[in-house]
Amino acid sequence: MTSYSSTDHHLVSPDRLVTFIDGVFAVALTLLVLDLRLPSGTSDLPRALREMLPAFLVYLIVFASVAGYWIIHHLSFRHIAYCDGRLVVLSLVNLLFVTLFPLTASIVGAHPLEPLATACLSANSLLYCLSAWAVWSYAAGHRRLLAEGAELRYLQREARIMALVGTCLVLAIPLAYLNVYLAYVDWVVCVPLVSWIGGRLYEKKDDRK
Repeated sequence: MTSYSSTDHHLVSPDRLVTFIDGVFAVALTLLVLDLRLPSGTSDLPRALREMLPAFLVYLIVFASVAGYWIIHHLSFRHIAYCDGRLVVLSLVNLLFVTLFPLTASIVGAHPLEPLATACLSANSLLYCLSAWAVWSYAAGHRRLLAEGAELRYLQREARIMALVGTCLVLAIPLAYLNVYLAYVDWVVCVPLVSWIGGRLYEKKDDRK
């Protein structure tokens, strides 16, 4: 049983929060697939599958994104031993944007060539990244929340990566109105590339300290 000092009576174990977060991510990932349906009113299966292809591609993009966000959550919370009220609230705000992914993904799946549809998904992802940045920045700035031997620089690095990804998603919104395919390129190529390059650069920078 975890014990707390009198000065930290407001701190609690993050176990229930982590379980709740895992459940929300699991439900969101499951709901994504519910919008994948064969078009009604046609008996031509090859044609129906072709018509469903845009929605399926959007499903793959959003599934990979949300799964990647969950992996970051899973790895980052290993460094957190306690949570306070503010961390809980920030995490709940972050989960708000997780629960919106099935909706915004369904909008893009139904209207894959509409700039407004892709802008909705980009805005959803942007708000998720900003709220995730707030979670990791807050945790990194309050050492009393961290586990013994926790890597403070890891949380700081994840916060910076979320900020970088958010920058790419900001660009995706005006790009969609120039050419909707540019928004898809931003999601599929630029976001993962910037995330990977940023992670490597920050990791090397931290190693030199």
